[in-house]
Amino acid sequence: MIHSENIEPKLRKLFEKWSGVKPFSINRLPHSGSNRIYYRLKYSDQSAIGVFNVNKKENTAFLDFTQQFLNCRLNVPDIYALDLDDNIYLIEDFEDNQLLSWILSKKVNNKFTIEIIEIYKKVIRELIRFQIIAGLHFNYSKCHQHPEFNDESILFDLNYFATNYVEALSLNYDKNKLNKEFDIFSKYLLKADNCFFMYRDFQARNILLVNKEPYFIDYQGGRRGPLQYDLASLLFQAKAQIPEDIKDQLLKYYIDLAKLFVPVCNDEFTEFYFAFALIRVLQTLGAYGLRGLIEKKTHFIESIPLAKKNLVYLKDKTGILNQMPELKQLINQIVNTNEK
Repeated sequence: MIHSENIEPKLRKLFEKWSGVKPFSINRLPHSGSNRIYYRLKYSDQSAIGVFNVNKKENTAFLDFTQQFLNCRLNVPDIYALDLDDNIYLIEDFEDNQLLSWILSKKVNNKFTIEIIEIYKKVIRELIRFQIIAGLHFNYSKCHQHPEFNDESILFDLNYFATNYVEALSLNYDKNKLNKEFDIFSKYLLKADNCFFMYRDFQARNILLVNKEPYFIDYQGGRRGPLQYDLASLLFQAKAQIPEDIKDQLLKYYIDLAKLFVPVCNDEFTEFYFAFALIRVLQTLGAYGLRGLIEKKTHFIESIPLAKKNLVYLKDKTGILNQMPELKQLINQIVNTNEK
């Protein structure tokens, strides 16, 4: 086990090397669900986020991707100092201005305001810059998982859902039929154009607002992939509870903007978009199943009904589901099952 008293002196030393002064405070930030450990170090008006991560390949990916994005003038944190031998580095501090928290605070009678919609449009504009502008000449050689969103990535997400959610609830299904349908689903998704940068976890928890401008973190899992996946991740984030009509409005906004940079066929793009939204929601249910149903963490159990609401919306919009009757009946079971 790694103890904070072993990390903090090294981060203090790195902060002093960067700033020229010793920090007067260092505070460990709440656990994010990853193996990375974050600290906030401060001296007067100088502040930095200290990161400790034993996964050296992930550190290399994050730092390399950050530099590429900074070269494209994208809103990502500056890298202040690093000591990769000790698995630590310092980055710019955007403070605790998470987009998701801001959205939840700005809802009026649980409804999205014009102000929230305009922020989402800003985020979408930046997403296209990540995917298409930065993605055009992106160097994927430092990817720490897969250099592209491939069959292995897709089947991992689908099996993660089956293992951690379906089996946790002991739902009825034919495993052989479901596995065959997962192969069908994977082959279908891989037909989408995948020559763009795919953020992989593009959602409001990884977006911070600074003076109403979005800034972005946690893209180290990025790889080459399709446009639709990240957009679906953003618009189908369970906790954000984006109303269906606003989802549709933002989808149209994205397509119209993307057309300024690459050819887009509305019908084909939308068909793949709903399919990628479905796999993203299933993957999310897998995470909620593991953290909630299996590990009994209340926050994740409370999020399950929100993800199921997305499933209700998607099950009649995802055309490929008609070729997957076992998965379709499983989804119908899920939306009609109460978790215990």
